Formats: sequence, C-alpha cells, structure tokens
Amino acid sequence: MSRSPKHKTSRPTPRPAPRHVTKRRDRPGVGPESGPALDAAPEPSRGRSARPAPAREAPHVASAHVLAESAMAIAEAVEHAVLEERKRADRALALALRMRRDLAPPDHRFISQVVFALFRWRGWIEPLRLARPEERLLLAWLLDAPSVHPVCRSWARAVGRDPGRLVALGDAPNWTARAEELKRLLDGRPVTADPWRLFPPWLREHLPLPPGGATPKMKLLELLNALQARPPLWVRAQGDAPEALWAELRAGGVKPWVHRRVTHAAKVDPEADLHHLPAFQRGVLEIQDLASQAVGLVCDPDPGERWWDACAGAGGKALHLSALMGGKGVVVATDNYLSRLKEAARRARRGPFRNLTTREWDGRHVAGKPKTYDGVLVDAPCSAIGTWRRNPDARWTLDREAIARLADLQGQLLHAAAAGVKPGGTLVYSVCTLTPTETQGVVRGFLDAHPEFRLDPFPHPLADAPTNGTLLIWPQDADTDAVFVARMVHGGA
Repeated sequence: MSRSPKHKTSRPTPRPAPRHVTKRRDRPGVGPESGPALDAAPEPSRGRSARPAPAREAPHVASAHVLAESAMAIAEAVEHAVLEERKRADRALALALRMRRDLAPPDHRFISQVVFALFRWRGWIEPLRLARPEERLLLAWLLDAPSVHPVCRSWARAVGRDPGRLVALGDAPNWTARAEELKRLLDGRPVTADPWRLFPPWLREHLPLPPGGATPKMKLLELLNALQARPPLWVRAQGDAPEALWAELRAGGVKPWVHRRVTHAAKVDPEADLHHLPAFQRGVLEIQDLASQAVGLVCDPDPGERWWDACAGAGGKALHLSALMGGKGVVVATDNYLSRLKEAARRARRGPFRNLTTREWDGRHVAGKPKTYDGVLVDAPCSAIGTWRRNPDARWTLDREAIARLADLQGQLLHAAAAGVKPGGTLVYSVCTLTPTETQGVVRGFLDAHPEFRLDPFPHPLADAPTNGTLLIWPQDADTDAVFVARMVHGGA
C-alpha cells in the first residue's frame, strides 16, 4: 500500500542519547536556547562604509564592576566544567547562575552571552595566550556582539586599554573585516584569523558542500559564518489562531517576524523575556527553532492518527505533532531519560492539547504493539553540528571517532523504531547535523536492509521546492539550526 505525499497548505507548517550527546534545541529552560541569551544572526555581507549604527547597549542592573567580576568567576567555572569534566555548558551555566540570586535577569543574560562567546571564539583567542581573564572575555564579547557593553570598559581599564577605542565586531560584514579589526584591537599584534580555527580540525573532512553558485571555498566560508553567528530566537504558535497570538505579543511589546510560509512560526527579539508572558504560561507559545518545526511539518500527521516520537527528549517535536493533529489522536513520546520525559509531560500539561502520553523506551523494542503506528519519528542523537551556533562548547568536546559511533547508534534506533510502523504508514528520520555519515549514509543503510520501506517525496516545508524524500536545511539559508530529515513510507504487508 503506497501513501501519496501530503501537503496541507491550510496549516503551516523530539530520543535516547548517549551521555555526551543530548537534545538541546527544544529545551525551554535556562541556557543558550532559553531566549534571553540569543541574538539574531548578522545581516548579509555589506561594505564597511554601510555598517549600521551601533546597537543599543545591553541592559544590566548590577554595577559594571560587580558584573565584570561575576562574569569572570562564572566563565572560569563553566570552562572547567566543559573542558575538564566534559559537562554541557548550558547546564553548568544554569547551575552557576541559580547560585547568584543577587544578580537580576539582565545580568544573567549578559553572563550567558559572554560565556558562550568565549567558547564560540576560543579558536582565535586561545592561541593569543592572554594572561588576564579580563582580556579573554573582552575579546570574546567584542568579536561576538554588535555593541560594546559597559562591562567591557571595566575590563579594558583593568588590562590597561583605552575604553574609548573599543569596537564591537559582531556586525562585521565578512571574515576579512573582522580579522582586520581584531588586529587593530590588539595594536597590530599578529593574529591567525582563519575561520577554520574556530572549529575542530576534523570538521572539514565531514562537511558536505553546500548548494549554490559560488566557489566551493566561498560556499564553505558562508556555512562557517552561519555556524559562528549568534542564534536567532524562533517561537511557535500552538493552536489554530496564530494571528491572534502574534497580535497579543505585539500588544505586549514583543514584535514577531512571522515566517512567510510557516505562519505559525515567528522570530522575536532575543532579549524578550518570553517565559513571563501570559501566552507562554498558557502554553500557546512555545520556543522552538524553525528547523525543528520543519521536521514536524515533514511528518505531516493527520488528526486522529497514532504517532510515536521515539526519541522525544524534552518533547518539543512531540508537542508540535500534537498541535498539528489538533489534539485528536495519540502521540506517544518516549526516551530513555525519565527526567526529559517529565519535562515533556510538564510542557504538555501547560498546553491546550491532551493527546500526548509519555513512557520510557529501551531503544530496542517497539513502544507498544508492532505495526500499530500511522507514523514514527526518530529524531536521533547525533554530533549536533547543526546546533553549534547555540551550543558552541560542543565543538570542543566532540571527538572525531564519535561520528561513526553515532551513525551505528542511529541505525540501530531507526531499525528498532521502524517495527512500529503499520503498512502504508510513515517513518521519519531526523538529525541536527550535516555529516553525510549520519544523514544520507544512515538512510541508505536502512533502506538497503529494509526493502519494505521507500523514500516518500515531500514538498520543502520552508520553500517552494520539491524533494526526493530527503532534505538538508542549511543554517545560512533559513537562519536556523542545520537539520537533515528523511521521510519514508512502509509499502509492504
């Protein structure tokens, strides 16, 4: 039984994991995805004469001296947790900030931003062997941000620099301009401003060539620029009336930029305090990256169907499936970490739909009876290269050999979950990475071993274009995380 591709224009259009690779892009808690710590990606390249006026200074409550000392102490603690203990920066940062109740939310946001900037620009800063932590944090912020924070002037004075000569480089039009400004900030000191040094050495051999008409070198540099940029903040309207939600946000002082095709998705000011908005507390506003939303649109579930999100994590994609089904039918969200499932259940209770249930999954057997699901989503643990813009610490803790190990795990999970798909049903595989080994390689291996499945072509959810059943969403094209998704149909009996 074949299933024809579906595309509902009337509506716009979450995994067991090893301990070192976890879901990051759907979590609504404190950290790089929580909203306040994010900034929009830079605008397309422009000439130096067209650089915009300096952005407004980031707000803060504590004195510049107190905030400068606090940021240095927390950054040192988080760096040690990540580089020596192999912990995630967002979790280490959240723990450190919870202990600083003397600092207000704007101060927490600044510290979060500068800590992630330190990891993002580590490849350029560490070779300089700067003796003072103030100078390391100063350079990290100036390289990363579109404006000079008052704390930067405090750090500059501490290391004997002229605060009046500080220039923020976060809006530099290209790599060359940023490198030139960095040399000027360092008084002409030689620097190695090679973009590839901002990423692990093994990355080059694991990247596919992006599409487009530019030279291969320029296409790869454009990709690196997107992976290096501060991430945007995307939200999703959870309900049938997105226009009413966007109007409510505008009335509350939050201006949404609504996607032209996916009208349930909008990008908002990264400084917006979404967690205290009534819409968020009612569960009709969810923080979810646009690429993550695209996965749900590719699944394209119908109301009344039975879907299984096998690797649900904190439940972002499961909640999206529930919303796309209008609360009718069943969404079973599973994971091998109960703490994640508790978060998914909490988010579901806050929202308007009640068709989501959670259960633990061992990664080996079907959650329920085999061949009983209309659709199964396997959003598998992966190298997560596609999320490096919001989790820059991950690039320094992932080893070269992890790619092959993860591909083996992805194949095992896909094989186990596929047994839950009924004849004529849908199987969707997604990973937030770019490596051919974890994307096309896993799908090819699965299809070779499972002739009862075949690729199911679908329309590109973010653009007016067809696909052959697989899609790689590039961060430089959609201002999103990078995500690979494949849709397959069970054609056997």
